[in-house]
Amino acid sequence: MLIFMEYCNEGSLESAAQLNIPESLVRKYTRQLLEAVSVLHENGIVHRDIKSANIFLSSNGVLKLGDFGCCIKLMNHTTMPGELCGLVGTPAYMAPEVFTRNITEGHGRAADIWSVGCVVLEMSSARRPWHDLENSYQIMFRVGMGEVPEIPDSLSEEGQDFLDHCLQHDPQNRWSASQLLDHPFTKVNEEDDG
Repeated sequence: MLIFMEYCNEGSLESAAQLNIPESLVRKYTRQLLEAVSVLHENGIVHRDIKSANIFLSSNGVLKLGDFGCCIKLMNHTTMPGELCGLVGTPAYMAPEVFTRNITEGHGRAADIWSVGCVVLEMSSARRPWHDLENSYQIMFRVGMGEVPEIPDSLSEEGQDFLDHCLQHDPQNRWSASQLLDHPFTKVNEEDDG
């Protein structure tokens, strides 16, 4: 599989997220990210390493999802039990089932949705998820114990509800990318850059 991308000269979302992005722009970027994830999922591709460092900004303010080194093409229309196994991704953005599921259960598209929630959380707080923890083992322990990253109080009620649909421990309860595109948090006017 070959993927061609344009050069994005504005850097990564990771750099921008540290600058306290206004919520109107967080909403716009979230919508763009979900549109990209939705296209991947509709084509049977799971990214498996969605994080702010793998999201790039073009000079016209358009977000581009990149770094497909961990992605995988699903063999079937739906994720089969055990199809995606192994610890792949970046722990601070990794879904609980990636840490905890055994080889027969595995993980699928819903793992990307948890990661999307972590990116939205980072844009909203100017800090990476689990910023207070020192290493990956601490993150895995906290996630394994049923915790979610801290959601900033400054985020609107719609934003907090959106994250609640992303950061569900049971992947069956997480909304899909297409469902999240219909959430009020992602209903934005593309001309409004905040």
